[in-house]
Amino acid sequence: MDKQLLNLKQLINRNVQAVMPQEDQKEDFKNNITNYIKSLKNNENQGEEFQKGIFRDFLETVIPDNQINTSDRIDLAIYNGNNSESTVGVIVEYKKLNNKTEMMSTSNLNAKGFRELVSYYLKERIINKNLEVKRGIVTNGYEFFVIDSKELEKHFIKNKKLVENFKKFEKRQLSGTTTDFLYDEVVASEIDKALNKKIKIGYFNLQDYLVKGTDRFKQNQITQLYRFFSSENLLNEEIFSDSNSLNKNFYNELLYIMGLEEHKKSDNKVIDRLKENKRQYASLVENTIEQLDMKDVPEKESFDIAVQLVVVWVNRILFLKLLESSLVSFNNSIDYKFLNYKKLHTFDDINNLFFAVMAKRLDERHPRIKVEYTNVPYMNSSLFEATDLEKSGKGITINELREGDIEVYSKTNLKDNDGKKLTGKISILDYLFKFLSSYDFTSAVGAKSKKEQDQLINASVLGLIFEKINGYKDGSFFTPGKITMYMAKRAVRQAVLTKVNEVMGWNAKNVVQLGMRMRDYDFSMEDRKKISYAIDELKVLDPAVGSGHFLVSILNELIAIKSSLRVLFDTDGRLMNDIQCTVVNDELIIQTETGDNFAYDANKPATLRIQKALFHQKQRIIENCLYGVDLNPNSVNICRLRLWIELLKNAYYSVDENSNRILTTLPNIDINIKTGDSLIHRFKLDATFDLRSTSFKEYLSLVKQYKETSDKQVKADINDSIKKIKDKLFASFTTPVGQKLRKLESELAGAGQTSFFEKFDNQRFKELKEEADKAQENFDNHKNDPMFSNGLEWRIEFPEVLDENGDFVGFDIVIANPPYLAARSKTFGEREKEYFKEEYVVNEYQINTYQLFLELGYNLLRKDGYLAYIVPNNLLTLQKAQKTRDFLKENFADLILINSLDKLFADASVDNCLVFAKKAKANSITVGTLKNGDYDTVGTVKNDFFGEKPIFSISMVKYKEAIDAYWKINSFAPLARESLADLKSGVKRYETGKGTPKQTALDGQNHIFNSDTKIDGTYLPYVEGGDIDRYSISLSSGYIKYGPNLAAMRKPEYFKGSRILVRQIPKKATYGIQAAYTDENIINDMNTMIIRNIQIDPLSLLGIINSKLMTLWFLMKFDKFQRRTFPQYRVNELGQFPIPEINEELQLKISSVVKDIMIKAETDQNYDNENYKVDELVMTAFGLTEAEKQSVRKFEF
Repeated sequence: MDKQLLNLKQLINRNVQAVMPQEDQKEDFKNNITNYIKSLKNNENQGEEFQKGIFRDFLETVIPDNQINTSDRIDLAIYNGNNSESTVGVIVEYKKLNNKTEMMSTSNLNAKGFRELVSYYLKERIINKNLEVKRGIVTNGYEFFVIDSKELEKHFIKNKKLVENFKKFEKRQLSGTTTDFLYDEVVASEIDKALNKKIKIGYFNLQDYLVKGTDRFKQNQITQLYRFFSSENLLNEEIFSDSNSLNKNFYNELLYIMGLEEHKKSDNKVIDRLKENKRQYASLVENTIEQLDMKDVPEKESFDIAVQLVVVWVNRILFLKLLESSLVSFNNSIDYKFLNYKKLHTFDDINNLFFAVMAKRLDERHPRIKVEYTNVPYMNSSLFEATDLEKSGKGITINELREGDIEVYSKTNLKDNDGKKLTGKISILDYLFKFLSSYDFTSAVGAKSKKEQDQLINASVLGLIFEKINGYKDGSFFTPGKITMYMAKRAVRQAVLTKVNEVMGWNAKNVVQLGMRMRDYDFSMEDRKKISYAIDELKVLDPAVGSGHFLVSILNELIAIKSSLRVLFDTDGRLMNDIQCTVVNDELIIQTETGDNFAYDANKPATLRIQKALFHQKQRIIENCLYGVDLNPNSVNICRLRLWIELLKNAYYSVDENSNRILTTLPNIDINIKTGDSLIHRFKLDATFDLRSTSFKEYLSLVKQYKETSDKQVKADINDSIKKIKDKLFASFTTPVGQKLRKLESELAGAGQTSFFEKFDNQRFKELKEEADKAQENFDNHKNDPMFSNGLEWRIEFPEVLDENGDFVGFDIVIANPPYLAARSKTFGEREKEYFKEEYVVNEYQINTYQLFLELGYNLLRKDGYLAYIVPNNLLTLQKAQKTRDFLKENFADLILINSLDKLFADASVDNCLVFAKKAKANSITVGTLKNGDYDTVGTVKNDFFGEKPIFSISMVKYKEAIDAYWKINSFAPLARESLADLKSGVKRYETGKGTPKQTALDGQNHIFNSDTKIDGTYLPYVEGGDIDRYSISLSSGYIKYGPNLAAMRKPEYFKGSRILVRQIPKKATYGIQAAYTDENIINDMNTMIIRNIQIDPLSLLGIINSKLMTLWFLMKFDKFQRRTFPQYRVNELGQFPIPEINEELQLKISSVVKDIMIKAETDQNYDNENYKVDELVMTAFGLTEAEKQSVRKFEF
């Protein structure tokens, strides 16, 4: 088989590859495909139509909800809908079995069948304007050649010559008009070119999947064939919603049960107490507030305290729900359910579950508890330790709540016994458990219906729900699962590449090359284990960890890459070659050799090895590799919970020394996730401390012991020991302030010991004493500065990233979606702003925290470490981010900037970009875009490509062929200069409180100064930005009453005489600048800019501004189309347009052509030839060389 042909598995969409059909679905499919093969075999000598009918019958059984029929000349089409009015989704070219000539084969791909398929695809796309074709198939019933639409687009639709010839053929403008002429003379040669360019074609033969000599399919192939022939695969139907997308029904009803609701505040969605008329006093928050009131907690504090307590309690309950689901799944028995109203009737019962069951080892539980909760394991989670708030005088425990009834949520999905929507009042606990039981807390990878998917709640969904609740005051924006998955995968692959090259002494360029070196079965087991251990030693940090989504994505990707490189081992040191681990929809999918999804069954010992291996591999990664910091302690707790849940998925049963069957206890991973302000730290990363005062090795040993112990008292003792060591380290650190104090103290001591006989300078002693006193005061202020109380001391808190000398080495990966907070916000005090100014080189006026986090990320990385951030895309062009761009350009290697043209955060107005970079000597910058979920690399350039004080203009890279022309014209004097012209903006019509007399809000709403007719002499013709086209003005916006009545009327002379009007919003076109000339008395709005007092021929200036060259310069200079919002440019940017000094003769030439264009523009005639003439004259005016001119001529938007 040709090397470029893909196999069956490669033809299955990655999301579909994760779907595990139920046994009854697999059995039905096996019967259907077996009947199909038998029927085809019995009719091998029949004609094409007969055999095609057999295939269509088969498709109708496996894709019953879609129309399957012919379409025009297409043999067989699978439609996107259930009737022929919908668009064609799959084109099938069918050949009868004995038609060897026309059927594609592995030795002859460019057969008639392929040519026909390409021709039909061209017709669907070009003539029928169908954008929804997903793939093409050429088949004879047994053999299948499959081509994805992306390949068809790349090799045929983007082939301009082919498309042009096809259009001519359709218009009968070629020398032949038959279909054979089309196939052989037009299409065939272009298929040869596509094959030479390695077009991706898939191939499989159904006969290869049969048991030899029978009509029976091999059982281990049924799952993959089921996936291939599913509508989800063939038609790219959505299977999963984003793993990190909010289940709003679940979220809103849970908020209601808690006593909360979400509403919009400014640009954010925030969570608040239910309005008074909606409050249910048995809801969790209201119930808690009532108990806090009895404890005399001040009213202004009670709501915040109540929310914090309720979040802790609901956290625990949701973890228990996930535990219950796991127990039922592991044991395949509903006897393991324990979260229900029958068992947990009161809040006392809930409290017992928290602290008498979950917080106690099995041998420590009360006999009554042992009987009631026989199947509920001890999990060793700090989640079930009373929080400081619960133990404080201002807190309560859950058993202090009173039982009561609550009105059912008006939009609930719960049903009563008659199947109708549940209404009326119900006990709060009964409601909570019924509500949770109505959702599926299992994995998202089964073959579930859309309805079932809507009811599915996974760990990601829970994490983001509580991330939103934690950020209830300010609103919370969580990173979409597809983005975290992409970022984590890219970061992990780069870090693994660096680590393996380092450990093995290799120089592989990418992970594929790593895999090639390790693919050989002769590659030693010793080296595989060496690489496996090295990967387990990677250190990954999220300094703004939130709910921990990035860390979970990293965990999944690390396991997946170990599986891919074949360095995943079980607990006995045997290679895990019998499973394959992949990440789909940001979930880790484990599949056996047959393609079936792995599921642990405690009653099937054969599954224990895999489950146990996965648990301990996850444990090693979580303990050794994953670290996080967040300012919000609730977020820290959620992150810890997320990581525990990931381990819970692979918990397994074993037998203890007393022959009790126990579920694996969870390790103490909470020490890796810390509360603190990542941006603030008292000690610099290169600060030194005195290793003589304590044992650094002891510190590391205690951290290791802490993670391993399941004894709460031992854990507490270790915690105390760690705190003492950290206090000693803290006291031994040297800071610049402390060094200065010690130096002065030393000098002062020396001066005090001066001999009586030595000449002594009393004045110097006095000065020294004053300096020392001042230094002491600074030292004390620094030491006791309250700003540092929440700071995160990177030099102490993570001993795993320090070397044996205690020096800071750094992390292999720093990955984050940092907060986007402007320094001008009330979030920061003056002291913080002063600190940022002192400590961060990127700091500038109105700094945003994401910029500080970028510099922090660099500082926290080890040499050759990798950074992966998602930040606002104003990083690319905003003037206030100049220092940050300089910092990135000068300090990072392999800098990658991917601008998102997709809206990534549903409830936020910010546009985003992804930043990837390596901490190494600066070399190159790669730019790309994310659009409609697809990543596209625009190009790679040297790091000095953008010049000094750069913006990261994607357009500069996209059109880099014209870079010499750009730099040449960019050097010319700007439009806004005294010797050339003045620039102004138009009137502002309405603003409440402005104008004479002062305008009201209703004035603006009713547009009282606008009119369709000229009412009197004060009404003048009025144009808006949309009325300005290239070379013409449309007077379609009526009239406006011009005078002091307007909010900002500007000077009357701005709107008289010879001038050029320029629309503020450019057009997405090769000629994007929209400017027109007028000398009439016309008033224009603020969306139109005015060029007046023009000192050269105004029409020649108009020609320059409207030229292709100026659009190209504008795109490269300002890159306005890299944001989803309106790409406006302002007067100051128009003023930067470069304009050459040109003689009168050239002015007249340009002006003459522009006059012709203006006449044609008024009557909507084509003026392409005139455009060309102006462009040539303008390029001559700028003195471009022929090569530079040619680069501009080739430019197309």
